[in-house]
Amino acid sequence: MINDLDNTLRQLLMSAGQLDPADIDISFDLPNREWAARISKPTINCYMFDVRENLDAREQGWNTTRVASGETNRRQPALRFSLTYLITVWTREVEDEHQLLWHTLQTLTRFPVLPPEYLKGSLLSAVEQGFTIVSAIAKPGGVLNSPGEFWAALENHLKPSLSYVVTLPLDREAVPAGPPTLTARLRTRLTDGPTEEIAWFGGIVRDQSGAPLPQITVFLEGHFDQSITDAEGRFRLRGPAPGQHTLVAQIGSQRQRYPVDFPSNTYDLSIERGDL
Repeated sequence: MINDLDNTLRQLLMSAGQLDPADIDISFDLPNREWAARISKPTINCYMFDVRENLDAREQGWNTTRVASGETNRRQPALRFSLTYLITVWTREVEDEHQLLWHTLQTLTRFPVLPPEYLKGSLLSAVEQGFTIVSAIAKPGGVLNSPGEFWAALENHLKPSLSYVVTLPLDREAVPAGPPTLTARLRTRLTDGPTEEIAWFGGIVRDQSGAPLPQITVFLEGHFDQSITDAEGRFRLRGPAPGQHTLVAQIGSQRQRYPVDFPSNTYDLSIERGDL
């Protein structure tokens, strides 16, 4: 994704900034003394020197999705990482340097959110998945606190620079939660006594769009045991004897009944929001 960001930044500066690649070059190399001695035309150097997680944008919790096979995947929200570029301009004349640096600032200031028409590769895919790629230019309190030390480490002279920060999403892989536990059985036996079997079953309550419904009371008609769905719409009940039964979903005094066989392949319930 970092290479795609470099290519996006190149495209943004060239196209939106209306720069001619025959006259101006864009480089992502380390701007040390050896590099500076090799450039042959005015160059905008975009050196990425810092990557760190944006903790202010971190989201907590898990998202649960069910795939076509019936398995359930749990995925944590994407992390956001801020990538910081040090942008400098290299020309023969100071006046040209200042003019091109200001032009670069004007160009990047126009795009606090990177537009899709300039995005490359995985960045465009991330936007198509619903992510937003934001940027900030020349904001106070950046990560480069001592520019002089930075340039001294490169054995190069101090130059005016722009700090450019782009925040990218890192989508964490889905963690398979395994097939849903529809029915679980436990056999117990007291010493010299008969074996007793206890069964549980569970499912998910969803609306017609597939969104899970929390705070729905679910119980078997004629039984005292009941369960209230959690934030992901899940419920769990003690199983009845094998045969036909009726599951009831209730909010307040309103109820909806579902005939089920026990045991069964699924106990998921679908509710129209207007039904309860």
